[in-house]
Amino acid sequence: MQRTVVLPDRAAALAALERRDRAHAFAAADLVAFDEARAAMQAGCRFLIARGADRRAFVPPPVIGIRQACNCLKELDRFLIVMIDACVAADSAPHGSRAVYVREGDAAGRLRRNRALHDAFARDIPRLRAIGRIRALSLGDAPAEAGCRPMADLALATMGHDPADQAEGAAFTLGHGTLAVIAAYYLALADRLHAILLDR
Repeated sequence: MQRTVVLPDRAAALAALERRDRAHAFAAADLVAFDEARAAMQAGCRFLIARGADRRAFVPPPVIGIRQACNCLKELDRFLIVMIDACVAADSAPHGSRAVYVREGDAAGRLRRNRALHDAFARDIPRLRAIGRIRALSLGDAPAEAGCRPMADLALATMGHDPADQAEGAAFTLGHGTLAVIAAYYLALADRLHAILLDR
């Protein structure tokens, strides 16, 4: 007979839900959605971090590289959105059926509008908004010249730890090392959200 193994942290979260007599059937489903989004984000972040440490990794031309990098940032933010929504939903009052999670918008906006999470992540919102403006580069919605706002946003997004050489007068770049720094930050955010979910 096949035995199902439940990870300790997930078991603890499920037990917490039962102890508090959560009345709605979606709490467990919300937890599953959280776990799946977190696992996907962790895999993506670890890939980006490993690639950032690999000096032999292929570096695409700047125009292609910036688009690929911003697409990576979009995916990380979408997973974070699912985690935020699942965390909030699992702790909410009973509600109607919800077939899918809406992955539109941005994580900074989600945290800013949610009273339960705003205080815990208040210092992260400006940084996430800066990352959001960098993501807009791939859509052509923001200037890409050196010395414009993207440079200031990059400094905030990496908290001054941008390993790329942003030479004065050169085109804005978003290299593997920079993505690795941002990916590590998203990993930390995921861990903090997970801790909040377990504590409720």
